[in-house]
Amino acid sequence: MRITTKKLVLCALMTAIVFLITFTPFLQIPSPMTQGYYNIGDAAIMIAAILLGRRVGFIAGGIGSALADIVTGYYIYAPATLIIKGIEGYIIGAIGSRKNGVPSRLRQIVAVVAGGLEMVVGYFIYQATVMRMINPTLGMASIIADLPGNLIQGALSAVLALIFLTVLYRTKAVKNLLR
Repeated sequence: MRITTKKLVLCALMTAIVFLITFTPFLQIPSPMTQGYYNIGDAAIMIAAILLGRRVGFIAGGIGSALADIVTGYYIYAPATLIIKGIEGYIIGAIGSRKNGVPSRLRQIVAVVAGGLEMVVGYFIYQATVMRMINPTLGMASIIADLPGNLIQGALSAVLALIFLTVLYRTKAVKNLLR
């Protein structure tokens, strides 16, 4: 596999964008239930994965989001975030990306829904296993109560990503990028 300079730069750029959107304090809502937070960084992961493919989705999603966890003090989530958000980006890119041209709207919707659900299930499993070992006072009721917040995060991010993708696909820059 040969990585072009263009692809490397775009991957780094999308990683930075995922980090910034996830990191931005006024875009974060703390979750008192599980010591985590909600954000719309998933929208950037979804856009990166659909525009640039599964590998960029994996790298930008995993590294950008994990760095945001570390910098904002949620370091306990960083290892899980690296894996969960990386897999989210990979799934979205595998389903929703095309090598040439614009993927169908249905393909994009299926991709962001699948990726969003993976994120919800991934954090549920992490909180129900690892977080409960680290913090025995974290009850299953708290973890279940956190599910709607993660579902809203995934759904809101999906809607935002689909809106932005609609606009981006009409720009010359993205049309040139897809050649």
